[in-house]
Amino acid sequence: MATIRDVAKHAGVSPATVSRVVNGLVGYSDETRERVEAAVRKLSYETDHLARGLNTRQTSVIGLLAPMVSDALASQVMQGVEEEAPERGYAVMLGRTGAKSAYIAGYLRTLRTYRAAGVILISAVITPETRQLLGPSIPIISVAISDKSGSPSVAIDDEQAAYDATRHLLRLGHRRIGLLTGDPASVHVAHPRRRGYLRAMTEAKCTPVAATGTFFYESGAPGVDELLRHDPGLTAIFAVSDEMGTAVVNELQRRGLRVPEDVSDLGFDNTSTPRHVNPPLSTMAQPLEEMGRMAVKKLLRSRDLGPKIMPHRLIERGSTAPPGTPVPRHCLPVSRHRPWAPPGSKRRSAPSPTSVHG
Repeated sequence: MATIRDVAKHAGVSPATVSRVVNGLVGYSDETRERVEAAVRKLSYETDHLARGLNTRQTSVIGLLAPMVSDALASQVMQGVEEEAPERGYAVMLGRTGAKSAYIAGYLRTLRTYRAAGVILISAVITPETRQLLGPSIPIISVAISDKSGSPSVAIDDEQAAYDATRHLLRLGHRRIGLLTGDPASVHVAHPRRRGYLRAMTEAKCTPVAATGTFFYESGAPGVDELLRHDPGLTAIFAVSDEMGTAVVNELQRRGLRVPEDVSDLGFDNTSTPRHVNPPLSTMAQPLEEMGRMAVKKLLRSRDLGPKIMPHRLIERGSTAPPGTPVPRHCLPVSRHRPWAPPGSKRRSAPSPTSVHG
């Protein structure tokens, strides 16, 4: 029986393009569509492809839902999913649901009706309500979040990653390190990252100082204000997302503080945002694209849906250095540059940060 790779080779295109043509998606020319359709007919791929769906009572569609997550983080996970799924003969149905449970429920009901081959959640926990809406026969897996209950997931160890990030700042010589943490309602991401920071600071016999953010850019400036009010002598800030870390660089410079000469700044995730500030943001990286690909592989091997812990790694850029380290003049920010902010950022609101000591 012909495979999607056979069709792709015969038509001179990629498996992803074959998947798009067969599933009626966009993103190719008329000439490409004609070549793919000719290859499908010659190799009898479509007949076998449809027969597989009838025999298994599944369509070749994977649902990909992003309930409430940074656009930069979600896009990198999506890229991994959209690279892997077509290679295996599956199309991807994307749902950007925001935080509205009604939208999430609607997508899950649709995917159940379509008899999707599986569902991937980006940075969202699999709840009993989720499983009930989707039904018992459709596998589901979460990416970039783990609830430690053994639910299907692909994630890093957030607590250990935050511990390693804080230890890096301590090894540089920093002792007054502020934490800009995430939404306190995020018990599966914000809480573990806070625990990792506190563990490292406690071991080093340093006093922790924390402010609460939202993971999003808008909470960076008020977070800096809160941290510096409680400890004006901070020499480093660890922000648990790149969006907040980027905002921290901009806010510190607005106040006349140099990064990293006066205050070092370390982010988390390694999304595309750290490249839009000067100096570029050091960060604790998640392998987001690889996590998306791994989720597809595990989803399609439904007997292999246990939790998968992926490696994290530190990426050092220009925003971190030992306290008081001078930096080359060409690395300093240029005042005429407008601070970067994510598109559409005004639509999000940030809560008042809360300080935590000890």
